[in-house]
Amino acid sequence: MPIRLSGMASGLDTDAIIKELMSAQSLKKTNVEGNKKKLEWKKEKWEEMNTKLYALYTEKLSSLKLQGSYLTHKAASSDESKLSASAEATANGTYTVEVKSLASAQYMTGRQVKDKNLTKSSKLVEDAKMGNGQTISVTRGGDSESLKTFEVTAESTVEDLLDFLKGAGLNASFSAEDGRFYVGARTSGEENSFTLQSNYSGADGLAALGLMDIDDTLAKNDQVGSTVDDIALVAGKNAEVYINGAYMTSSNNNIRANGLALDLKGTTAPGQTVTVTVTNDSEGVYNKIKDFVKSYNELMNEMYDKYNAASARDYQMLTDDDKEAMSDKQIELWEDKIKDSLLRRDDTLNALMTTFRSALQKTVEVDGKKYSLSSFGVGTGVYTEHGILHIDGDEEDGMYGSKTDKLKSAIDQDPELVAKVFSDVMSDFYKTLSDKMSASSISSALTFYNDKQIQNQITDYDKTIKTWETRLTDMEEKYYKQFSAMEKAMANLQSQQNQLAGLLGMA
Repeated sequence: MPIRLSGMASGLDTDAIIKELMSAQSLKKTNVEGNKKKLEWKKEKWEEMNTKLYALYTEKLSSLKLQGSYLTHKAASSDESKLSASAEATANGTYTVEVKSLASAQYMTGRQVKDKNLTKSSKLVEDAKMGNGQTISVTRGGDSESLKTFEVTAESTVEDLLDFLKGAGLNASFSAEDGRFYVGARTSGEENSFTLQSNYSGADGLAALGLMDIDDTLAKNDQVGSTVDDIALVAGKNAEVYINGAYMTSSNNNIRANGLALDLKGTTAPGQTVTVTVTNDSEGVYNKIKDFVKSYNELMNEMYDKYNAASARDYQMLTDDDKEAMSDKQIELWEDKIKDSLLRRDDTLNALMTTFRSALQKTVEVDGKKYSLSSFGVGTGVYTEHGILHIDGDEEDGMYGSKTDKLKSAIDQDPELVAKVFSDVMSDFYKTLSDKMSASSISSALTFYNDKQIQNQITDYDKTIKTWETRLTDMEEKYYKQFSAMEKAMANLQSQQNQLAGLLGMA
């Protein structure tokens, strides 16, 4: 920035004069910056609203537009200590379940080798006394293509072997505290069993680590567990159950059959069974609709409040000088007043509220008879409530809680009718919102407002601000040049006067 010595000849405070001259011009730029900031705030308000609208669309409507969402079933187990159950729409009636065995993962707990004082950094040959050059191989699930091989060298450590076993798809650890190796399959079932073998069969083979060779027979034998030379072995086993007399197996303890999902927890005594009863999940369906109504009402109330917000016409954007004279709290309250009014009388917001109200008033014809949500006690209240929904008989609704609960009765007595009507109405609502989120020249996909248009306007403001910055710089420079020329002229005049005075003997 150039150093200016102004007012030397004239005695004028040139900087103060130019500052005042520039102040009026700078105000135009400040106004543009304020308009840009308001538009950025408006964009933020719409982004928040768009997130909530999209959540209703994806988390609520996407499910409620499907008939299957209203035909859900629930399952009850007569003995939760043996199994818990859940049911899909295809499951129905009563099931008897006998749990013969649970699925288990194969594992081996090694014999203690405390006398060798091993740590993860210990050498397998020098410290563990394993044979140098031997190979240790692992296969999983009886698949020869999964074969992994590790060669023991003079530099191999306990940690190197553990890393190999983990890389081969097993769980593997060593506890220096109790001097044992632990090796196991990562998942349960016979099909996920593993073999572990060394080409050294003596004391300098796997036995040096307190482990033993496991071939395919040992990996899959039917014993629950065994101990060999103080090494504990458990074979990988499948879960075995009888459902209504039909024998079924699974590699894990979660079994599915005809829409019934069982989570096995324990075996039943011989001849004993667990009864699983499947019924319509009326309460679950009711709560799902009630949850939608709650989310819908929250959005409607928020849109209404923003659309009818108090005017902030008397609240102008604060300048830097304004802010210097205010506290942080005063600035926050002032700006919040402006922010709260940014969607007031917004056309897009009004169109959305109209869409919300009209979409749920649709009628659906089933077997020649017309139904709407109000046929099941779900409808709007008085006009002053601006379109929020009520459910007759909802105990949490102080105004409508005493009315007859048509919705619960309909779900209990005719769930298929409820499914047809509600899924049709919600599907239409879903499609309407999808159409409103379609990409256009002024909005992006999955967006309910004109985000492209707003961003273009912000970009235009940026260009205008940049133009004003250049213009103001040029203008300021012009003023300084003009005052500099004036100072120079006055200095020359003063010099001439002094010379003339000297010639006339007046000095």
